[in-house]
Amino acid sequence: MSKSPKPQRRSFRYWLQQLHLWIGLILLLPLVMMGITGAVLVYAHDIEHLLGQGEPSARTVGDWRSPAELIEAARAASNDPTRIPIAVRWPTEVGEPAAVRLSRPGMASERPQFRGEQGSQAQGRVPTQSPFAGSLQILIDPVSLTILETEQAMTGWVRFFHDLHGHLFIAGGLGRELVGWLGVALLVLGCSGLYLWWPRSSQGPGQWKAAFIVRRTAKGVRFNRELHGAVGIWSLLLFMLVNFTGVYLAFPQQITAAVNTIWPGRDMRAAMFQARVEPVRGAVPMGVDEAVALARSRVPDARFLNAFLSIRPDQATRIGLIRPGHSEGAPIVTVIVDPFRRSVVDVFDPTTMSAGEGIIAWQRALHYGEGLGGIYKFLVFVSGVIIPLFAVTGFLMWWLKRRNRRAGEKAKRAILDAARQSAD
Repeated sequence: MSKSPKPQRRSFRYWLQQLHLWIGLILLLPLVMMGITGAVLVYAHDIEHLLGQGEPSARTVGDWRSPAELIEAARAASNDPTRIPIAVRWPTEVGEPAAVRLSRPGMASERPQFRGEQGSQAQGRVPTQSPFAGSLQILIDPVSLTILETEQAMTGWVRFFHDLHGHLFIAGGLGRELVGWLGVALLVLGCSGLYLWWPRSSQGPGQWKAAFIVRRTAKGVRFNRELHGAVGIWSLLLFMLVNFTGVYLAFPQQITAAVNTIWPGRDMRAAMFQARVEPVRGAVPMGVDEAVALARSRVPDARFLNAFLSIRPDQATRIGLIRPGHSEGAPIVTVIVDPFRRSVVDVFDPTTMSAGEGIIAWQRALHYGEGLGGIYKFLVFVSGVIIPLFAVTGFLMWWLKRRNRRAGEKAKRAILDAARQSAD
């Protein structure tokens, strides 16, 4: 009596291939959605301008007015004495409008987002709140103080794409966490894909060169496999970088702690947004122009960009400054000011940050394709576009193999049936 053969032991490569396959298949639609929405958001404001939906231009020539004057012009234009100013910004370039953000008491957030920049602290834009908070952004000519536009928080198709990409329309932290785990899934796909792509010595000479290209003669499964692998290896570093920064946006505290274990540094996010001061009874807090002057005295080679004003007695004022040649989106200088004691509490300067602090400071800009010029911006766009390509080629490889395997099994059954019939 013959013994039945022992089942073949599955290799690590086999199980990794199964993990790679089923993560891709199960999360195919959400991952494609993340790639497409992310790619659109990279050029969202360029598209807005093409459609005539962008910010209006400021055409008056002359010196820009002070932050305090901008705030007064905005308050007068709002026709609502209950609104309080929470932020003001100068333009980043000549021809752009200045902006003031007003909110009703008790509705201002401690972590304001920036209009059109998906909450990027690095962008230097005026913060916008949730549409439900009732905040109001007023765009102003920085020279003439003419009101150019009054609007609520980000609306329209940009808001739709932003909310879908950022938190899947799920309110609270749950949506952002789910998006973060989708980013983790993409990182797993990237790492496992590199291992599966890596040519093996048993494949013979010439395999390294072939692994980087798609051969003209490739068809069917081979074509999809070569296209999947070649695009993956050429874009791997950028793909991993953009998705890692996306995971940071969802889990900033955890990623910051991990980075600081390797490159020690301060938790700048907590220090900036949670800076507290002790109110002085009877003291009048300093105005925004005085706070800007104090901040500039600490960084004399920089000019004013934005200010986030104190909305509670124990909250510090945050002044943003940029140096000449600043690239929009790159980390800015942030000065924390105590408005009661008229003193600087802290300075966050990209030129003096530790390696770990610099890595964290660049996360948002790297994810949104900002701060490193047009070529990098385009590459970030490409990193989103290729996700649907990975999904299509991966699905077709699975489906074609499955179809071919079933066709082979059907052919074998037909041969066996024909052999039985001939034996009978």
